[in-house]
Amino acid sequence: MGRVVAVDIGTSGIRGKLLDPADGSTIRTCITTRNPIPGANVMDHMSFAMEFGADLAHGILLSAVHDVVRRLKADSIDRLAVCGNPIQLSLFEGIDIRDLAFAGENKLKNEGIVPLERSGHVVDGEKLGFPGTEILIPPAVKHEIGADALAMMLKSGFLDDDMCMVTDYGTNAEMALKVGDDIYTGSAAAGPAMEGQQIRCGMVAGPGAVSDLVRTPEGWRSMVLDEDLIAREGPMLNLRSDISRPEGRSPVGITGTGVVALVYAGLQDGRIEDATVRNEPIRINRKVTFDSKDLKEAGKAIGAIRAGHMTLMIRAGVDPEEIRTMYMAGATGTYVDPVKSKSVGLIIPDAERVVQVGNTSLELARDLALDPGMLDDLNSLRDRLVTEHTMFASSDVFRDLYLYEFGYWNDGMPLSRYRRALERYGMEGYLDRETPTRVEKVCIRDIRDIGESLEIATLPTSMNASWDCSRCMVCVNGCVGKAMSFDGDRFSIRTGDCLGTACMKCRESCPQGVFSYQRFKLDE
Repeated sequence: MGRVVAVDIGTSGIRGKLLDPADGSTIRTCITTRNPIPGANVMDHMSFAMEFGADLAHGILLSAVHDVVRRLKADSIDRLAVCGNPIQLSLFEGIDIRDLAFAGENKLKNEGIVPLERSGHVVDGEKLGFPGTEILIPPAVKHEIGADALAMMLKSGFLDDDMCMVTDYGTNAEMALKVGDDIYTGSAAAGPAMEGQQIRCGMVAGPGAVSDLVRTPEGWRSMVLDEDLIAREGPMLNLRSDISRPEGRSPVGITGTGVVALVYAGLQDGRIEDATVRNEPIRINRKVTFDSKDLKEAGKAIGAIRAGHMTLMIRAGVDPEEIRTMYMAGATGTYVDPVKSKSVGLIIPDAERVVQVGNTSLELARDLALDPGMLDDLNSLRDRLVTEHTMFASSDVFRDLYLYEFGYWNDGMPLSRYRRALERYGMEGYLDRETPTRVEKVCIRDIRDIGESLEIATLPTSMNASWDCSRCMVCVNGCVGKAMSFDGDRFSIRTGDCLGTACMKCRESCPQGVFSYQRFKLDE
């Protein structure tokens, strides 16, 4: 039998493993620094597909998965299992996503859209450019709750527990609350800051990334990920005197967990106050810094997650002090310090037990790749799993709470105003309690076993187009993500760097009005 491959298609990047089916061991691992579809979050990806064509988005994502599989260097692949949220898996497979774009049965009916059945199934690899390979796609719980959320609940131990919460701390932060036999779910668009992106010196969790700061008598010791994604000692920082010593491993950027650590350290030492980094920026070395703009991006992510947690507890009618266990999934959920996380608001304050479980989406894909018979079990579990899902985008409670979070992190609003607002929801003391935490770390990396090698890949996916214009280069020079170029004959866009429908400055700034995103075609 040939090799098998497991792939997690995440909003901020793709992770792939080449596996030996004989013993289940990992041979090689490849991760990408971005998701290749233009945009910074899953809503951007969906908007891009809706506006510029699902076929184009499908081609971009499929090309990236092929690139990851090539980098894994398998002679032959008999089986490929993927996991991810419903939008990513639908775009990968090339099926309709319109039923995911609208909330509510009436809206779907008015638009003439019939929701697809997203149970677990097998796809003939020939259809997706993998001849001779069976492709396994796990089920979504229902159309709002994807296979990645199922993986988060199943692989963490959450489903076997009670009065607990689980969150996958990523760009699209899935979360679930279990109270008895009832499960309440939600998904907060935390934004790419949780993955270290949209921070000026940000990066995903890879070699050279600052992943934590540790308090010492001399100041804060930065921790930097090595080639095996293990945190090693880096430069020493003194936030009060703004002096750093270039010791240990030299960092090249800051990942999401490092952002949380910087916010925590800045608040502890008074360097961060009233939504501002004082005497900015904080310098880790000459090239890696953190400033007030970065703080605001981090605050949006932290605020969205904390507001989401509170919204689920209010929806369930449960006293927050009764929720005593927190499961943390994903790369950020693995590397971040739970004590710092709780202090800034990423963990429910009354959790006395915190379990860090790693990349559960990739783990479910691995299990499925090694045991395809598991697909029937997942479908059965999905049919038994009854959840109460809250669409945060249409929740008045979430909207109210997030406005206060935004005011605190971005405008320096006093916490006293936020405390008074929480009293209306029966959440008195939520911002001030901090129960001592017992931490259980299931794995030292978010990817539990990387095998003999790990490759960090920058996806080469690009689109090209040409048209008659003055070649003024306003579109190229004004590209925020520096994704666009011109070679004298045609315009090119590196899709992973493009901000997509959230930006479109290229189209809006064209003085002749001839720029056309619809003309771009994927490189063959």
